[in-house]
Amino acid sequence: MTPEGLCLVTGASGFVGSHLVERLVDRGYRVRLLLRKTSKLRWVRGLPVELTYGDVRDKASIAGACHGVQNAFHFGALTTARNEAEFLAANEEGTKNLAEAMAEHGESGGFVVYCSSLAAGGPGIATASHTQPVRIETDPDLPITPYGRSKLAGERALFETAKNTERFRAVALRPSVVYGPRDEASLQFFKLVKMGLLPLGGPEGARIAMIYVLDLVDAAVAAAEHAVDGVYYLSDGEAHTWEEVGRLAGELMDANLREIRVPAAMSNTIAWAAESAGRVTGRAPMLTRWKVREMQQPHWVCSPDKARRDLEFQAKIPIDLGLETTLTWYRENGWL
Repeated sequence: MTPEGLCLVTGASGFVGSHLVERLVDRGYRVRLLLRKTSKLRWVRGLPVELTYGDVRDKASIAGACHGVQNAFHFGALTTARNEAEFLAANEEGTKNLAEAMAEHGESGGFVVYCSSLAAGGPGIATASHTQPVRIETDPDLPITPYGRSKLAGERALFETAKNTERFRAVALRPSVVYGPRDEASLQFFKLVKMGLLPLGGPEGARIAMIYVLDLVDAAVAAAEHAVDGVYYLSDGEAHTWEEVGRLAGELMDANLREIRVPAAMSNTIAWAAESAGRVTGRAPMLTRWKVREMQQPHWVCSPDKARRDLEFQAKIPIDLGLETTLTWYRENGWL
């Protein structure tokens, strides 16, 4: 059932958030967007939504945005940063600020759905009896990067506020690799494949879970419309490899693909140089030694079984169709 209360959405100008806003509007939700003054409105311009401005890192600036709001989808996050403090300021303190502002200024009886990450749980750990691990919600959380730790800290801040105030129920979604139209992060991958190059920085056959953006959006809506709380892992239910994903993308672009193994030492050297440049320019680098550490893990796989049971969630888009749809969008919009 579609909630009647006003919904606040953070991260609405971004890749996933903009798709979420479109879906909410289509389903008849009343939507208010929390944006920064610098946010681009290209994906949400013209939609029947309210606009408010503030920054979750500044609690005072978002009090007004939460006034009269019963529900929230917190999809704003920092995915690249120069140091751990920057991650924590946005992903932990920002989530805490939003949760507290909702409790203090919002209407009670609603929900906060938080888009966390598989990184908050960490990669699967292989054992002698479990050589192909698939992470589930009862596994201990073992994040291995500052980003993952900040997302886990954000979850804990959200759940603590929900428990202490009893003003809303809280759900943390942990999607695996998200891809689809409007995704700038995956664009470079497609560009390299189009050139016939597939750089592989992790161990051969490393397993990854993925989810198409609209399947993630459907899961978020399901979390809103079911009386649930807690943590949910999300994926398309399959274990993929970058070799497989690269070959599928190559076939779609008729590219004669060449796989290039990049040793960890070389990746770390490149990442160190990027970090050094970032300190000079003040910009967060895309490749860091934290990211290299993530790439070196053999098992970034999770199970969506709990979401299937509790949310009636079922991913609809298989990897081949998702990649084709994404590629088509890139071409039609002049990105590739």
